Parts: sequence; C-alpha cells; structure tokens
Amino acid sequence: MRRVGFLMLIVTAAWGQAPPRMVRLNVVAEGASGGPATGLAAGDLQITDAGKPQTVALFRKNGTANARSAAGPLEPGEFSNRGAGTPAQVTLVLFDVLNTTMKDQAYVRGRILEALQPIKDGDSVYFYLLTLKGLAPVRALPEPGEPAAAPGTDWTQQIQPLLDRAMKGVNRLGPHSDNMEPQDRVNATYESLAALLGRLGSVAGRKNLVWVTRGIPIEIGARHAGSGMPAEYEELLQRLSTAFDASGVAVYPVEAFGPRREEGEEMMEEQRTLEEIAAMTGGELYAQADVPAAMKAAMAASRSSYVVGYYPGAENWDGKLHRIKLKCAKDSVKLESKTEYVAYKEPEMGAAAEQEAFGAAIRSPFDASEIGLWAVRGASKTDPKKTRLQLRIDARDVTMQPVGTAYHCDLSVAYVSYGKNGEPWPTRPVAMPIDFVAAQRDEILKGGINVGGDIAFREGVDKVRIIVLDNFSGAVGSVTLTGMGKAGS
Repeated sequence: MRRVGFLMLIVTAAWGQAPPRMVRLNVVAEGASGGPATGLAAGDLQITDAGKPQTVALFRKNGTANARSAAGPLEPGEFSNRGAGTPAQVTLVLFDVLNTTMKDQAYVRGRILEALQPIKDGDSVYFYLLTLKGLAPVRALPEPGEPAAAPGTDWTQQIQPLLDRAMKGVNRLGPHSDNMEPQDRVNATYESLAALLGRLGSVAGRKNLVWVTRGIPIEIGARHAGSGMPAEYEELLQRLSTAFDASGVAVYPVEAFGPRREEGEEMMEEQRTLEEIAAMTGGELYAQADVPAAMKAAMAASRSSYVVGYYPGAENWDGKLHRIKLKCAKDSVKLESKTEYVAYKEPEMGAAAEQEAFGAAIRSPFDASEIGLWAVRGASKTDPKKTRLQLRIDARDVTMQPVGTAYHCDLSVAYVSYGKNGEPWPTRPVAMPIDFVAAQRDEILKGGINVGGDIAFREGVDKVRIIVLDNFSGAVGSVTLTGMGKAGS
C-alpha cells in the first residue's frame, strides 16, 4: 500500500499545538418571507453556551456549489465534485411501523403519500421502513460502489405502489410489535437507528431524517419491563443524538398518531425522546402526523443552512448537558439549530474520527461536495509507469484559523483506488498543514490550494477517489477519477 506523494505548491509549516475543541452547529436561516435568508454573515450571530458568550470561528454555507472559474466545461482528463449527480444534501423519510400501531398506520401512510407525491425532483430523497426485522427500503440509498440514480428520478410519482409493496413485505414478517416486550422494541429501534446512521454517514454535507413514529420511551419502569428491572435510556439517547449531529444529520420526528388519540395516550415518555433528539440535532418535532410540514421544513433547511463553529474554553468539557442560545442581529431572520449538547470530556475529533470520516468517503456512492475539488489526470513527464495528478482545493470551503497575523489550515489527504470489482485499496491519510500570511489570503481564496504529484497505481485500477478532510470543521470533499485504464493514462 503506497502513500500518496503529493507535492505542495505553497509553503507549509507545522502547527505549534493542537487547536481547542470546536462546537459545530448546523444552522437554518429563514428570512421574513419564509424563504432562505440572504446576506448573512458571521458577525450577525450571537451565541451563548451555558450562559457564556462565544465568538464565531467557523461560518460556512451548507451545500454551497461555488462556481467554477469561467474556463467552461470540464476538459478530457479533468474531474470535479461540483457537477451533476453530487447531491448537496439528502433527505430520508423513515416510516417507523415498529412503533406505530396498526390502527394508525393507514392514516399515517396517507400523510406520507401527501408529502411525497408532489415532489417533482426526488433525486436526493430516500425512504425506508423501520420494521420488526430492521430497515426495509422503499427507495434505498445506493450501496457503496453502486452508481447513484441518474438525475431526474421521478420515483415519487410511483410512491403509492412502491409503499404498498413494501408494506406487504412487512406484514409477512410475523407478529406485530404490539406483542413485543417494551425493552425488546426499544432495543430493536436503537439498533435500526444506528444502522441508518451508518448509511447516512457515508453522505457528506447536511442530511435530514424525517422519522415518522410514535416514539420510544426514555425510561421503562420495573412494572412494564420484561426483566422486572427498570430500564433507563437517557444516556443512550444522548449518545445517539450526538452521533447524528456529528454526522450532520438533523432529525425531524413526526408523531404518528391518527386524527384522534384515545384517552390515556399522551405518551409523555415517548414525546420526551422525540423532543430531545430534535433539540440535540437541530431538527423540529411535528405533531398529528404532519409529514408534509416536516418534509417541507427539512428540504427548505437544506437550501438555507450554515455550519457555524466556536471554541469554548477547556473548562467547558465537563460531561454535562449544555444549553445553547443562538440569536441573529437581523430581526427579520429566524434561526434554527440544536439547542443543547452533552459536553463529553473525551475529544470528538482525533485519529478515530479521522478514520471514520475517510471510511465514510470511501464507502459513499457519492462524491462528497462540502469542499470543492478539481482534479486533472495526465501522464508523468519523468516515469511512464506513473500517473500525474493535479488537485485544486477550493479554499473558500476550508477553515482558515487566524494565528497572529497569519492563517493556518489543517487538512488531511488520502486517495483510494478501486478495482473493476469495486474493491477499495485505500492509502493512509497524509497530514497537510498549510500556513500563509494575511497578504496571501485573497490570492489563495481566488486560485485555490494547489497540490500535485506523480503516483504509481497497481494494475487493475478502474477508478481513483481523492479525499480531503478539513480537521477543523469536519468538512469533507472527494472527487472520483474514472477510466483510469493503464498506469500513466
């Protein structure tokens, strides 16, 4: 396994010490008319964490497809992750039939159809059922190595027969969950949500999960627990919510009740679960099976969301639940984001987080587009057995940390080769710290960060994916070069 031999085209230097830990927020900004807010800047935001004012250190619009230079269409041997087929966001609907009673399912299905049928462009919308046996796809995310659906997919126009067919399959799975012990049902739900997070984690950028469910209890008393012992799920819920938020997934729970609730159906413990996962991921809870409103909000959020980050002091990481207050200086702008998080003492980023970020980019059926990349492939001028790769990284998508009168970027780069059978051959990530003085900033923002080198690929390589990780913000960019053929092509 070879390490990538990129040649830096700008001067780099070592970062003196590890940066403090960042708290990142996915922020939705809505204007007075209900559409995306325009002209928003970092200075417009006011943040307090546990009552302490914070300074915005990261401010970036989600899904920004910065325009390529006026050079026109891509030339032969040139590739970019800012073209067609790379979704800026993904919205996934999860109909939780495991935790929705049989008497409510028909009504809830009608609300789901009402939400999905009007969608004309369903390219970035996916749909699963949460069942007794796990996740059942209605429209599945592409598997790793599988090509994404062609743009213009109109699957939402056939949603009723697709959903009917999927529900028939669910009904053949066996006894309904009404017969399950509460603990078994809760555990099965968390296992399915964790599996879904693994699938969504392979897609970069903001993701929206519309979870249509009655919910699951946050605790089960000894009287109702099959084991005879009480069960507490608060910590598990907080860990899962933190993982969703770290992966850029905002959860929009929708209470799956019919038009009337029977007496005694307040379901307060289940509602607490839904309220908490929404609060910790920046989503919103919707009542009365209002799937259309939840879908509208989730898809609109993707068009007007930002990544905002700040560095609280080291004493912040105390293992406790922290409340966040976010305000905008512009009265006409409404902001939505997570309102709480657990300040775990252990670091969120590090070697394990870097490995997971690269692993998700390797497994993903899509190129990650949070960081704009353009790559040019050509023959080496010095070795016919090698391929010359040149990469331009859009500096507007990279966090520039001020260090006195200079700036520092903390990137990691790797590439993965794929054989004709889709088998990945990844390299180890290479640290790419970049320092430059303030006078160079405008030039770098305009021309990008340029790297390149000659690489010898093994025989049988069909395509290559270059992956760039911003260790400050967690943003990822990847670009896939196809038609590699023989070395040096």
